Amino acid sequence: MKKITRALFSVFVTICFYVNSQTYSTGMLTFATSPETFSAQIDVSQNLVTLTLIGPANRWLGLGFGTDNMNAGEDVVIYDGSTLTDRYFGFPGQTPGQNSQGITPSIDSREDWTVTSNEVEGNTRTLIATRLPNTGNSNDYVFTATDTSVQLVWAYSTDETFVLQWHGPNRGASLESLTLSTNSFQTKDFSIAPNPAKNRLNIILPTGLANAKVTVFDVLGKMVYSGDISNISSSINVSNWNSGVYLVKVTSNDVTQTKRFIKQ
Repeated sequence: MKKITRALFSVFVTICFYVNSQTYSTGMLTFATSPETFSAQIDVSQNLVTLTLIGPANRWLGLGFGTDNMNAGEDVVIYDGSTLTDRYFGFPGQTPGQNSQGITPSIDSREDWTVTSNEVEGNTRTLIATRLPNTGNSNDYVFTATDTSVQLVWAYSTDETFVLQWHGPNRGASLESLTLSTNSFQTKDFSIAPNPAKNRLNIILPTGLANAKVTVFDVLGKMVYSGDISNISSSINVSNWNSGVYLVKVTSNDVTQTKRFIKQ
């Protein structure tokens, strides 16, 4: 009887661990490609939200959650030139739900995002930050690790400045899906950002994949780099590589994918 109980408990723990470790992702979303590219990805597990923002290095970047407009009280984060600031649309005391267009989003009472990476390559910034799915803050959007949808609003500066204004042509809204990610390399590609690049090659693994091997070859087939990746986002120094085209090969669980990288 004890053996059966222990076996059932082991199965229960395994199931709980599997459920709690599942990650749901929007995949890499491209909001704008002209005049500059602005992209984002949201990954949600039971205990963590990971946000990746990729956009112009000399502009502020903003993303709002759970709204299709600048509705007062709704959650938004903005990279303001020095850090990722936790904000909400409108101003203190404004009636929730009112449109607050033209009003700079207000700083939240508490900063809940933690920036884990902030890399600039050429004119492109890749920023990664994390927070709890439910922070307990009434102004913060509550993420759930389920197959669901999330309404997003996005914007970035119309000129080379970090002066915060949420209006102008570089903004929009979209409804996106959070779907279950898998460890299979056959369902989601790894990403390279930026590409081309001069100094750093940033490799972003599919959500749920924690370990992979990276090898890079030049056009003559000579291997110029080999190493292991243990994080969702990893950076390789390519400043000493010759300018030209390289093949980046990422292997995990006996599955391999290859992408082309241009060193400027």
